[in-house]
Amino acid sequence: MDVLGMVKRLACLFDVLVLQLLCTTIGSDVPMSRHRRIQVMVAMPYELGPPWQNSFLLTRSVVEPVITLAIRDVVQKGIINDIRFDLHFRNTNCSDTLGPYYAVEAYCAQQLDVVFGFASAYALAPVARLSGFWRQGVPVITTIAQVDSLDDRSVYKLLTRMNGSYRELGFTIVRMLQSLNYENVAFLFHNNLRRQAFGKSECFFQMVAINNQLLKARGGWLQVPIIDFDEFFEQNYEDLLKRASFAANGKRFFFSLFTDGLHERKECWIYLMEVYHRSAALFLKSMILVCASVDTLEKLMSVAQRLGMTDSGKYVFISIHIHSDMQDDFSWQLNNVSETEKEEYLRSYASLKIVTLRRPPQFLYRRFEEDVKRLAQEKFNYTKLTGKPYRVTKFTSAFYDGILLYAIALNETVASGFSPRNGVEVTKRMWNRSFTGIGGKVTISKDGDRFSDYSVLDLNPDTGNFDVGAYAVARAAGYFDDNTFQEVAYYAGSQDKLYVVGKWHWVAGEPPPDKPICGFDNSKCPSKELAPWALVLIVISVLTVIFGIISFFVFRHYKLEAELRTMSWRIFWDELSGQKKHNKYRKRADSKAFHWLHEQKRSMSNDDNYGNSFTSLADSMCSVEDGNLGKEKSTFTKVANYRGQIVAVKMLNIQRSRIELSRNLLLELKKMKDLSHDHITRFVGACIDAPHYCIVTEYCPKGSLQDILENSGIKLDKMMRYSLIHDIIKGMLFIHASDIRSHGKLKSTNCVVDSRFVLKITDFGLHHFRDLETRKDDCLSASYWRKKLWTAPELLRTDCPPTGGTPKGDVYSFGIILHEMLFRRGVFYTGDDCLLARDIVERVRLGMQPVFRPLVMDTNFDNVILNVMTRCWSENPDDRPDFRMVRKQVTSLTREFETSNIVDNLLRRMEQYANNLEKLVQDRTADYLQEKQKAENLLYQLLPKSVASQLIKGEPVKAEAFDCVTIYFSDIVGFTSLCAESTPMQVSSQPVCTADELKPVNCRQVVNLLNDLYTCFDSIIENYDVYKVETIGDAYMVVSGLPRRNGVAHAYEIARMSLALLAAVRCFTIMHRPKEQLKLRIGIHSGPVCAGVVGLKMPRYCLFGDTVNTASRMESTGMPLKIHVSSATKALLESLNSFTLDLRGEVEMKGKGVQTTYWLVGTSSGSSEVS
Repeated sequence: MDVLGMVKRLACLFDVLVLQLLCTTIGSDVPMSRHRRIQVMVAMPYELGPPWQNSFLLTRSVVEPVITLAIRDVVQKGIINDIRFDLHFRNTNCSDTLGPYYAVEAYCAQQLDVVFGFASAYALAPVARLSGFWRQGVPVITTIAQVDSLDDRSVYKLLTRMNGSYRELGFTIVRMLQSLNYENVAFLFHNNLRRQAFGKSECFFQMVAINNQLLKARGGWLQVPIIDFDEFFEQNYEDLLKRASFAANGKRFFFSLFTDGLHERKECWIYLMEVYHRSAALFLKSMILVCASVDTLEKLMSVAQRLGMTDSGKYVFISIHIHSDMQDDFSWQLNNVSETEKEEYLRSYASLKIVTLRRPPQFLYRRFEEDVKRLAQEKFNYTKLTGKPYRVTKFTSAFYDGILLYAIALNETVASGFSPRNGVEVTKRMWNRSFTGIGGKVTISKDGDRFSDYSVLDLNPDTGNFDVGAYAVARAAGYFDDNTFQEVAYYAGSQDKLYVVGKWHWVAGEPPPDKPICGFDNSKCPSKELAPWALVLIVISVLTVIFGIISFFVFRHYKLEAELRTMSWRIFWDELSGQKKHNKYRKRADSKAFHWLHEQKRSMSNDDNYGNSFTSLADSMCSVEDGNLGKEKSTFTKVANYRGQIVAVKMLNIQRSRIELSRNLLLELKKMKDLSHDHITRFVGACIDAPHYCIVTEYCPKGSLQDILENSGIKLDKMMRYSLIHDIIKGMLFIHASDIRSHGKLKSTNCVVDSRFVLKITDFGLHHFRDLETRKDDCLSASYWRKKLWTAPELLRTDCPPTGGTPKGDVYSFGIILHEMLFRRGVFYTGDDCLLARDIVERVRLGMQPVFRPLVMDTNFDNVILNVMTRCWSENPDDRPDFRMVRKQVTSLTREFETSNIVDNLLRRMEQYANNLEKLVQDRTADYLQEKQKAENLLYQLLPKSVASQLIKGEPVKAEAFDCVTIYFSDIVGFTSLCAESTPMQVSSQPVCTADELKPVNCRQVVNLLNDLYTCFDSIIENYDVYKVETIGDAYMVVSGLPRRNGVAHAYEIARMSLALLAAVRCFTIMHRPKEQLKLRIGIHSGPVCAGVVGLKMPRYCLFGDTVNTASRMESTGMPLKIHVSSATKALLESLNSFTLDLRGEVEMKGKGVQTTYWLVGTSSGSSEVS
C-alpha cells in the first residue's frame, strides 16, 4: 500500500475525530423545533469520477429524483404526519475524506438527523463508526457498502444497508455449486495494485465473500492461489500465465477470473490461448467465475468461443454482475455485423450463466421506473445536463425503499413517545422487520441488512435469441428479444435457500464432471499395462484382505461364544445373602439369612415394579389399598450389598427348579449387561440359583419419580420438570434404538432418580427371562388394575400383548407420565376421586368417543408441552409421535435450562434439590424447636428450674444436702370414705348430692374435686418462695429452702402459705356436695434434708431424711382445719416474731416418742387468714 496515501488518510480521519469531539461538547441536545423538521444529509458525488473510485455509477443527479419521489409518496400516503424532511446534498467528490468531513460539519450545524448515500465504502465507514456516538445516534442508510468488513454491528452500530451484504452473494454461489454437485471453481481478479491509496476493488471484496462462504461450506482450511493484476495498466500476461500453469499442477486447481475489463481483444486472446494450451491435458473442465464489464465479457466469450471452450461442454462460465445492471452496461453493436458473426456471438454465450441481483416483477416495477424517469426529465433536466438517458438500477431504486423504511420507523418512534432525533430508537424500528417496498416485500435482518435475492440466468435454447428476460442483457441496446436468457434459479436471502425454477442448459446435454476422470494431474489414470510383480502384489493384497475379513468375523464369533460361556452377568445368591465369605467385601462370614442394608420406601405395589416382590415387616404396617385412587399401598425396595456397592434386587416368581440357559437367553443377558447410558439403570447381573431367582440392577437412592411427585415437600419448578422429562426422552430414545426396541412397562414407578438427581429408566428388557416367571394376577385386586393405567388402549384390547410392549405403546405411557409430572395430582387424574382404577381401564379399553383421558386443567405450562402430551396419548397409534419428534419439540423448551456442559446441568439440578431440602430442614427445625420448648416447659413444671436446666444441658444432677428447710404436708380428712362411696365412672354426669339425700359419688366428680382443689393450691403457692414436691392422691407436699436457699425465711414462707391454704379451704365449695365442708389437715416441720433426682423414666426430685418423716407424722397426728407445728419450726417462727402459736401439748409420735407440738393460729396482727 502507498505509505504516503495511508498517512494522509489517517491524518484526515484524526481531524474528523477532533471535530466530532468539539461538536459533541458544543452542540449536543439542541431541542427539536416545534415544526418537527428532519435534517437529511445525502452524501453523493456531483460528478461520476474515475471508474476505480465510483464502481456503482452513483451521482447526485441519479439519486435525487428517486429520493424526491420517495419523500413525496410518504407525505401523500400519510406515513408521516407533522414531520417534514429538509434535504442537504453534500458533494463527496468520491473522496473518503470529504464524506466524513461533511457529515461532522452537518452534525455541528444541527443539520444532521439521518445520513443517506455515499458511493464508496471507504467514505462511508468512518461516518458509520461515528454515528453511534452522536447525541442519541444518527442512522446511516446506504445502498452500497456490501463488503464483509462492514457486517460487524458492534462497530457500525446504526448502519442499514438496503442491498444487503456480499455474504449473500457467497451463499448464492455455494448453494449453486451444491445444487450442481461442484466443488472446484476458478478465481482471477483485478485489484488496484498501482492505486492502493484508493483501496481494494469491488471484485476483490466479492472474491473475499465467496471464498469465505466456500471455506465454511467445506468445513476446513482452504488456500486459493491469488492471481491479481491492475487492468488499467499494461500487464505481463506471460508471467501471469506461468503462475496460473504452475497452480494448475496442484491436486486442486483454482483458476480465477475476476476482472473489470481487458481492453484489448488481442490481450484476451493471448491470455486464454496460453491457459488453454498449458492446462488442456490437466484442466479438462473448469467452472470460471467472471466479474467483468459487459464489454470485457463480450471480448472474453468471443475468444473462448474461438478456442472451442464454449462448444466443448467442458467449461462453465459464471458471470457475476452486482455493482451495475447488465442492461445498462452492454454496449456492443451488432447492427453492422453479418448474420454469421451474430451466430458466432450467440454460440459464444452457450456456456454462460449469469448471477445478478434479482429485480422485482415487471408489473410492479415498470410504473416506478416511468415515474422516476419522468421526474428526472421534467424537474431535473437529466438528459439535457448529462447527455445520457436516465436509467434506474438496483442501487438507485433502493433509495426509495430506504426513505420509506426510515419514514415508517420515524413515525413509530414518535408514536412511542421518543424524540424523532433519537437515532437509536429509529434504527431499532428499522431492523428486524418487513414492509412493502416499491417492488414487493422487503425484509431487513436483525443486523440492519436487507435480505437480497439473486437470480441465476441461463441461455434459453428454445428461442435462439439473446436476452436475459427480467435482466435484459442486450435488450437495452435493442438488438435481441426478451426471453433469450431465462431465470433457471434464484436465491431467496430471507430463507437462505436456492430455488430451481427452470431447466439448466448444457452444451453437452449434461453438466461437465466436477473433477476429470484421471484427476487434475493424471494421477487417477495409471498405465494400462501392469508389471508381473504388480499383478502378484495385487493378488496377495486381495487375498490378505479377504483373509483378514474372514479372520475378523471368525474371531468375533469365537469371542462372542466365549463371553456367553463366561456368563459375566451371573451373580450367586450367597454373594447377595452374605453367606459367602469375601475378604475384600465382607467383614463377617456369619451373616444372617439375607444381608439387607436398606429398605427404600416406594409408592406403588405391583409385581412389575422396581424390586418390590418380597415380604417384609414394612408390608404389615402398610395400609391396604381399597381400590380408590386417592389411597395407596406403600412398599419398599429390596437392596443388598454386592461387592461393596448397594444394588437393587428384584425377586422373580419362577417356580422351576432349574433354568435351561438357551442361546437366545444367554444373548439377551449379555446384551443387557453391555447396555450403558446415562439415563437407564445399569444391569449388574442376575441370580439363577433356585429358588432365589432375581434381577440385580443399579440402585438409585432418591426413589422413583412417583415418590418425588407425591412428596409435597419437594418443590419442582419448570426447569426441574422439563429436565426430568428430557431425561425420560433420552433414556427411551436409547432403548428404542437398542436391540430391546421397546420398554413395555414404562410408568412413573419405573423412572428412578439417582443421588445426582438424574432420572433413569429401569425394569426394561430381559423379555425371555421374564417369560419364565409364573404370573399370579388377581383380577379382583386394585393393584392389578392400577398397574394398567399406563397401558395403551390397543394393548388393553389384546388378549396376549407382547411381553416387551410396542414403541407406540411406550409413547402412550410417556403421555400419562407427562400428565403426572405437570399436574402432580396422581396417575390418570380425572377429577372424580371415587372412580376406581378398574373403571378407568375399562373406559380406556372400550375406546369411548370422545376418548377417555386424564383431566387437563387450566395451567400456565407452554402449549407445546401440552400438545405433546395430548398427541402422545392419541387413540390411533399412528397419530402418536415417536420419541425423536418429541425430543425436537421438548428441546425448544429446555434450551434455556439445559447447556452442553453436563456438569452445569447436574449442578443446576442439585442446587434445586438442595433448595428443596433447605426449605424442608427449616420447616422441620421450626417444628423441633417448638416441641423442644414444650418439653422444656413441661420439665420446668416437673422439676426445679435449676435442676431442669442442668438436665437440659446434659449435666449430671448430684444429690445436695440442706442444713435446714421447712416441709409442709397436708391431706383431706375423710377422703378415703368419700372415694369408697364412689361408683364406676359413667359417661353422663351424676346428680349433685343434696343435704336431704346423699347419692353415690361419681369417680369423675372425685377427680374433678381434686383437680379444682389443687389447682387452687397451685395458684396460691406461686406467691411464696416454696417448691411443690409432689401430689399423691389427696396428699400435698411443699418445701421451702430448697433448691434455692433462703436463710431462715423458709419457715416464714411455709407458715404464711399454710395460713393462706387453710383460708382457701374454708371458702372452697364441693361442686357435687356444696353443703359439706372440706376438712384439710396440715403438718409443718423444719430440719435438715438431702435432695436429688431419682430415676431415668419419669424422673422425680425427691427429699430424704428424718425431717421428711417427722413432717409427715406432724400431719397425720394433727386435726382437721388446723396447722400442726413442731418445736423446731415454732422456734424459727418465734425468732421472726410474726405469728401466733398455741401450745397443743405432748403428742406421741411413731418412732419419735413424745413430742411437744403447737398450733399455728395466725399472724401476730391477730389475723388467722392470709389472702
